[in-house]
Amino acid sequence: MKFTAMTAWVAVSSFLFLSCSGSPPKILNTEWMIVYTYDQGRGGIYTEMDFFAQMEDEDGVEDISEISIRRDDQGWAWELTPDSWVSLTEDGETWIGANGMTLGGPLPGGDYRLLVIDRSGQREEHLFRVDDPGVAPGVYEFPRAQVQGNFIRIDAAGHDPVVLWFYNERGELVSEKYRSGGFYSRTELLEAEEEQIVSWFMIYFQDEERGFGLKSGPYLIREAEPLLEDTTLQDQASVSATSEDS
Repeated sequence: MKFTAMTAWVAVSSFLFLSCSGSPPKILNTEWMIVYTYDQGRGGIYTEMDFFAQMEDEDGVEDISEISIRRDDQGWAWELTPDSWVSLTEDGETWIGANGMTLGGPLPGGDYRLLVIDRSGQREEHLFRVDDPGVAPGVYEFPRAQVQGNFIRIDAAGHDPVVLWFYNERGELVSEKYRSGGFYSRTELLEAEEEQIVSWFMIYFQDEERGFGLKSGPYLIREAEPLLEDTTLQDQASVSATSEDS
């Protein structure tokens, strides 16, 4: 699975639970990425994690009911449910996880535990280590944009290409476009039907060599204002940090 493709998906999947059985879920593989986000609304930089796990269950992946990513030594976790996680099946592989998980500040490196529970209460665990990329990106290292009427100016900050993720007013992904820095009309970036429903977008660049992502936004395009100033960025993963024990 190409991880950069996974990070663009924000549509939430819901499952119809039909039965329970005693077969435990299996964790086959995990992938994660540290993403530094420049929040246009709050004017600050914070750290996120995008995390996905390849899973299977003899009773069907719809039998999986809970997923948590935990820092046991610090007593907190991100809890995911079918209503908040992202699910994608690609080449016969099912990956489940979330984008944009954050503590609202720095994200500590160290040992994390993935816990998966199915409807019958059986569980599977997997330990993984998150390494801090050890960078402190400044504002001018982030790809950024300005909306000027019907045009969008992309400052790629030396990164090429960058990806633009366009969302509707409900926060659902409408389209993704890969572009270099430059000046584009909306019709160059969006199909006519997309332009009718798109409300805002984010810009992302993944540094494969150094192993982290840079993201900025949100940028409002449904109104004539050049930048979104007063809207707090909402994480589309709909996850929350908790201190409950498993």
